[in-house]
Amino acid sequence: MIRLNLATDYALRTLLYLATQPGKQISTREIAEFHGISTDHVSKVVQHLVHAGYLRAERGRHGGLRLARPAEQVSVGDVVELFEGPVALLDCVSTSDVCVIQPACRLRRVLDRAGTRLIMELRKVTLADLIAPPAGELVQLGEMSAEA
Repeated sequence: MIRLNLATDYALRTLLYLATQPGKQISTREIAEFHGISTDHVSKVVQHLVHAGYLRAERGRHGGLRLARPAEQVSVGDVVELFEGPVALLDCVSTSDVCVIQPACRLRRVLDRAGTRLIMELRKVTLADLIAPPAGELVQLGEMSAEA
């Protein structure tokens, strides 16, 4: 099973939540409580997202978080690559000299292409794509969980 790490998961959840709250300043605590995850974990992810230019954070009484760019400009693939690094389905794809057959291995090249295609597919998807229902109205994550 190929899995994204928890930081990537929390980053995507954070971005999706903020995308459904345009114009609002949202606290890290609100995001963590909504998703039922640790505020400390969300805070670490938020710092990385702020540093990478995906979020704006304002301190103070009326501070909070918001997207630093429109949801249409936030690619899922870019966020995944930010947190995961290059996709390497096996060590030999990203590291030399880990296998005796590596120089002539065709499997390595196939896995490298598959990883590249995975990221390319994820880059085609934006936050806006993920929050827009068929009717074009903005979905509020709280409404989504109530319907489930």
